Amino acid sequence: MSTRSQMVLLWWGIAFTALYAVSLGLLIDVVPPPPPTWSPARVAEFYQQHSDRVLFGAVIASFSGAFMLPISVVAAVQSARQEPGRPVWSIFMFAGGTFTSVFLVLPPVFFGVAAYRPDRSAEITATLHDIALLSLFTTVQYFIFFGVTVAISCLRKHEVKGSPFPRTYGYFTIWCTLMFEVGGVAFLFKTGPFAWNGLFIFWIPFFFFFIWLATLCVLLHRAIAAQQRIATA
Repeated sequence: MSTRSQMVLLWWGIAFTALYAVSLGLLIDVVPPPPPTWSPARVAEFYQQHSDRVLFGAVIASFSGAFMLPISVVAAVQSARQEPGRPVWSIFMFAGGTFTSVFLVLPPVFFGVAAYRPDRSAEITATLHDIALLSLFTTVQYFIFFGVTVAISCLRKHEVKGSPFPRTYGYFTIWCTLMFEVGGVAFLFKTGPFAWNGLFIFWIPFFFFFIWLATLCVLLHRAIAAQQRIATA
């Protein structure tokens, strides 16, 4: 893959990431998410009052939710540059990022369905609302494969110049991956730091995910730019 194509894919992923974050925060209004203790009547009232905004946000988030796909392609290509032999770990990295995208796309669909018929039974709307938020914060099953392979790319020895995988980022990735995997326990709590709006399920993972992802994009951008300068020279 040419460096120009990699740069296009990287900026594509960055643009979709920004659209996704804006749609969740400003349109669907789940940053921060409402508490799990809301009654079905309160949930239904929220969607009745904001149905148009939530539906528009669902459109934008559904359109941009697969932002991890182009980013994981570029990361895997860069990882393959420094992996000896068959790039098994790089292929695994691409697969992990791809399946992570699937679970990022699903929550906006559920938010949109909840807002699609605001006059339906409050219990049904509340069920769709619960599915949307729980699928946003508990679907960490595939991210661990992407996180682990990025960490391996950072920590293994290589002689590639301009690698986008420094050792310090590997340690940061390990910490973030372990932290994100806590999301699954949100099924067990409706209040406190492990509820879907709590410190360890929402606040820390949400903001550190975007910090981690932004850092990865910066590192990938620098590596591709360095390759372009070498090719030009």
